[in-house]
Amino acid sequence: MKTLKIIGIVVLALVIVLAIVIAMQPETAHIEKSIMIDAPAASIFPQVSNYRNFNVWSPWAKMDPNAKQSFEGPDVGVGSTMSWNGPKTGTGSMTIEEIEENKRVKSSMTFGGSDGKFYSEFILTPEQNGTRVTWTYDGPNPGLAEKTMWVIMGSMLSSQYDQGLKDLKDLVENKGG
Repeated sequence: MKTLKIIGIVVLALVIVLAIVIAMQPETAHIEKSIMIDAPAASIFPQVSNYRNFNVWSPWAKMDPNAKQSFEGPDVGVGSTMSWNGPKTGTGSMTIEEIEENKRVKSSMTFGGSDGKFYSEFILTPEQNGTRVTWTYDGPNPGLAEKTMWVIMGSMLSSQYDQGLKDLKDLVENKGG
């Protein structure tokens, strides 16, 4: 009986800690990851501003190679859109909303089953003998369900951004910058 009481107290303590962690999640989710690439921004920009190129190094293209993708609008520039439907990645779309050549690309995103609009941005900053690439994610995180999901998804997304940036670095640097 004493063992069951201890297990009950431990489980209750874990539930309380998890509830506190969930309650402390922000109303707006944010991720920001950066990597230094030994190449000029002009060599990196085509990889982050064209969704067909994005799929070469994207962590999600590798995670779900069976995803079906479609492209609409221009190859590069405001209005360029990529939609996907995959067994692992689900459904969604990305559309370039703002672009500054060799400086930044901001996209809006929608995901099947999620309300709201989410944003991703690539910022290219010349630094030393290369370019710092910063990849951000911002999205609404308003309710208990969203905050609970963010506890898990935020960590996963953060590591996927890290992997994507490493693959982008390898791709650009191995092309000779």
